[in-house]
Amino acid sequence: MEKTFKPTFLDRAISAIAPTAGMRRIAARYALHNFAYDGARASNQRAQAPHQIAPNSYAVQRDRLQLMREAIDLENNFAPAKSINRKYAMYVAPQAYNAQTGDPKLDADVEEYLNNDFFKNCDATGRYNFWTMLEFGVMGMNRGGDYGWVFQRSEDDDLRIQAIEADRLGGVYQNTVTEDYCAGVLIGPDGRPTHYRIFKRAMGIDQYVDPVDVPALQFVHYLDPMQIDSYRGISKLDTGSANLRDLYEIITFIKGKTKLASALTLFTNSNGASIGPGALDPYQDTTSAAQAIMAQDISYGQINHIPAGGDMKFPDSQSPGPETQYLMTLLQKFVCMSYNLPFSFALDAAALGGVSARLESEQAKAEFERGQKIISPHAHRIKDMALLDAVGKGIFPASTLSRICKGRFGFRSHPQPDIGKEASAAVSLYQNGMLNPVKFWQDDAQDPETVAKEMVRWAGIKAKAVEGTNFTAEEVFGTGPSMPKNVTESTDPNQQSNENGATPI
Repeated sequence: MEKTFKPTFLDRAISAIAPTAGMRRIAARYALHNFAYDGARASNQRAQAPHQIAPNSYAVQRDRLQLMREAIDLENNFAPAKSINRKYAMYVAPQAYNAQTGDPKLDADVEEYLNNDFFKNCDATGRYNFWTMLEFGVMGMNRGGDYGWVFQRSEDDDLRIQAIEADRLGGVYQNTVTEDYCAGVLIGPDGRPTHYRIFKRAMGIDQYVDPVDVPALQFVHYLDPMQIDSYRGISKLDTGSANLRDLYEIITFIKGKTKLASALTLFTNSNGASIGPGALDPYQDTTSAAQAIMAQDISYGQINHIPAGGDMKFPDSQSPGPETQYLMTLLQKFVCMSYNLPFSFALDAAALGGVSARLESEQAKAEFERGQKIISPHAHRIKDMALLDAVGKGIFPASTLSRICKGRFGFRSHPQPDIGKEASAAVSLYQNGMLNPVKFWQDDAQDPETVAKEMVRWAGIKAKAVEGTNFTAEEVFGTGPSMPKNVTESTDPNQQSNENGATPI
């Protein structure tokens, strides 16, 4: 609402002494008032933003820790907070790896080593595989603002990684900020992180002890900040935690109201019952009768009696009402916005429908792809370190050093609102030479070479199944896609583009 312009005491005083000068002053102030930014002025309708906007200040780090606590508590107790974080991690965390060295034999060897050795045994604690650790990383970064992995050596001198949650980076009690230190990140003169201070989280008590400064070369720091000069990330629920908390409380109150309404049983103004837990004394005075009504216990299946002429009012059974339901949906939408996801895709698939279904699905896909681009360099760094370690141990020849790390990660395929139309579109693109089948299967987190072998095996199974019958394989199993017109693009491995669009040598 626009603030009304009013002359000040000084305006009136100047006008009384020099009317012309006073009028000019008032006119100038009125013009400035009209051209001002209303959002930059405090009023009784809104609070004013704090003056501190530095992303690495102590106040920001203090709030970062509180947001992390809020996110953890909400995920532990409220299903929407847990669901949206897990769903985000499902589509952002890598699911497979495909080597692209240019040598099919080397590709197979690299994938065999990674899948059967490093990916299975990379956890320093021996509990999780590589894919699960990356999924934990996405959820942890969403929840706490950032996440990390430390390179370590096992007793057998094998390369391992240890996961570091956000609260262990800098701890929660030594959260200081100086010119060369920001809440666990040691900063060099050029602004680059030099070390990361990792604390040990005590098992039985709330303590963070034994800090270790890990060199930046041995630490993989995963974060998705809103400001480029931030050294620590903020929970993705920074704008959603308050709305989630309000929604949690509203639902709790509605459940309490519904339970109370369900517990109320039959009431009558008959005084006939003289015994039993619901009986009243018909000869007691009005005051005593009213007190007796209030003292009655309400239990399942019980008939409670009140004096003749008494009145009982019950709470409205239509709860929540339309206004409350709208508010609850609006709060959920605000929470989804904190993840940059459409409400229909994130929390309510029933809301997907009509012409907007594909648009909302594509919006969610675009956000997931953005998240995939953020985590992929960190996943590649861990994978590359494992392969370079394998070269150092003689598992792979030193001559492969320049190309052994080339490859791409595959991700969970994005759900489609109409899978039939999407499949038909993919077949049409393939038949017209506009779809690279290798990239198609890699995007679906599958190994193209394995898919091709399985397709050959399936063709043999079909041919054997119809052998000796009067039917052809096409009549029984249908016809597969024909040879693409652009044969070179789809069949010549030397012309397949890698993830950066360059043609491998």
